[in-house]
Amino acid sequence: MKILLIEDHPFQQQVLTNQIKQAGNGVYQVVCAASGKAALALMGTHKPDLLICDLNMPEMDGVAFLSHLAQQQYQGGIIISSAATPAVLRSVGKMCANYQLDLLGTLSKPTTLDNLRTLLTKAEQLKRQAAPRQVLAPHQLSEADILQALEHGWLIPYYQPIVDIQTSQWDSCEALIRMQHPTLGLLTPVHFLPLLTAMGKDAELAMSTLRYTLAHLPALQGRRVAINITPQTLIAQGFVDNVIALLKEYPNMNQLISFEITESDALENADQGLEAASRLGIYGFRLSIDDFGTGYSSLKQLDLLPFESLKIDMSFIQALPVNRTAQAIVEASLLLANRLSLDTIAEGIEEDQQWQLLHQMQCQKAQGYFIGKPMPIQHLVGWHLNWQAQQATTLTPIPI
Repeated sequence: MKILLIEDHPFQQQVLTNQIKQAGNGVYQVVCAASGKAALALMGTHKPDLLICDLNMPEMDGVAFLSHLAQQQYQGGIIISSAATPAVLRSVGKMCANYQLDLLGTLSKPTTLDNLRTLLTKAEQLKRQAAPRQVLAPHQLSEADILQALEHGWLIPYYQPIVDIQTSQWDSCEALIRMQHPTLGLLTPVHFLPLLTAMGKDAELAMSTLRYTLAHLPALQGRRVAINITPQTLIAQGFVDNVIALLKEYPNMNQLISFEITESDALENADQGLEAASRLGIYGFRLSIDDFGTGYSSLKQLDLLPFESLKIDMSFIQALPVNRTAQAIVEASLLLANRLSLDTIAEGIEEDQQWQLLHQMQCQKAQGYFIGKPMPIQHLVGWHLNWQAQQATTLTPIPI
């Protein structure tokens, strides 16, 4: 295994080099660099399987170096060797995760041989298991593609189940949009939603999602569906009127449809937003604030609009088992929701430990791949049968 050690202090560099050789019984190939800038120059010739990187270095620090690695789509393992504070190390860890870099762990200074051996073993496992990472760039769709998708029904809701954490019973779903392109196949929102939004077609998409859901109500077995709308959609001319008009054809749709307002967008016109939300509330529609804690003026929006539920963003949920800050944010969000009599939904649950922690925190509802992935509406019945069978045979849910 080829290792590039980036450490500016000569004594620390020599000590760590000796420890690496001792841990690997001399089989590791170690090359050293005294700065991030020097390390970048070596990347092309040495092609390391593992980087051991200090953070505080001259010319180019370790954080800037990691950013360059992300741009190069580096696929090997990374170990941080640093005396930085835990808060700084957590921030660097989040950065690596966002950049899709494989951070294996941290070596404190001075480094213990046992800790080094553990991380080197993880690096060897990563090298054996790793396949070349395919980085998918968004397909370059045109405005004509978006218009055709809206006209011909290429934009189709997929439904992700939401369950009661305390009872494991299926509670509701969220509608998440996919594009079934005739030549490109099934596309996720990253490929089309930014352009669709830039074209001002959000409200049209929301109404299309609503009509599709209402046309397929039997598959939902009487359960509510949350439809995502932006603050701009909420105040778009005619949107609320069009929703209310559908009540003539579907008199009980206000018991089956709710709207999630994405908190990552700002509500530019508070007066219009309050008017639109109040009208929906008068007709019995529920509003939820999505991605709580990640966007603009969370508390102000909670005070302004008549929300009935709060969805905690997945970035906090997925960090729960290892991040005290995330735990504190989730606990505070649950306390706030309880004081305001709001339902709580945790999104992005991917593993049993997250489920168990949320159960202990008395979170009410859960959503994520641990429970079920987004799926065509006709697959919900089969998912529900599998989910019920799992609950009958296990104490806690297992991924499906």
